Amino acid sequence: MNEYKKLKIIFLYIILNRERKYDIEGENLEGKYKDWQKKLHPDLVHSKSQKERDFAAEQSARVIDAYRTLSKPLSRGIYLLKLYGEEVDEEQTISDSELLAEILEIREAVEEATNSETLNHILSEMQEKLHNWSNAFGHAFQSQNFEEAKMAIRRMTYYSRVIDEVVKKL
Repeated sequence: MNEYKKLKIIFLYIILNRERKYDIEGENLEGKYKDWQKKLHPDLVHSKSQKERDFAAEQSARVIDAYRTLSKPLSRGIYLLKLYGEEVDEEQTISDSELLAEILEIREAVEEATNSETLNHILSEMQEKLHNWSNAFGHAFQSQNFEEAKMAIRRMTYYSRVIDEVVKKL
């Protein structure tokens, strides 16, 4: 990973005053995001020099990027692994035939769903599975078992994609 990317990733945590940890439940990430956005809002810097306005706009974009990355378990996990020099290929397929069969079955159910009740039920199940694998990632990451953490990320990727499909169909 080049130094610029590494600095950008570290910046994501610093900008929101975060430790480099996965479990951030109960912490006010959204509040910190809003505080930063208030400080960098264009209305507050409109009378400043062009250089200062450009700087505020750039920092505002970084705050948005940081918040988007840290607020979702999947993207937060991927960035944490990158901080430790572990690359995750989100497109890498899993050879676990049981998981692949499960995902295929779920996608078929989404495709065949004819009402929002069915889709909401599938959504709830996928969110629970995503949550369980998020917890598995957290434990693997905490013990620095990066291979197990990467496996959890790959599974989280599959469940996240199904969630996105369900949400689009709702």
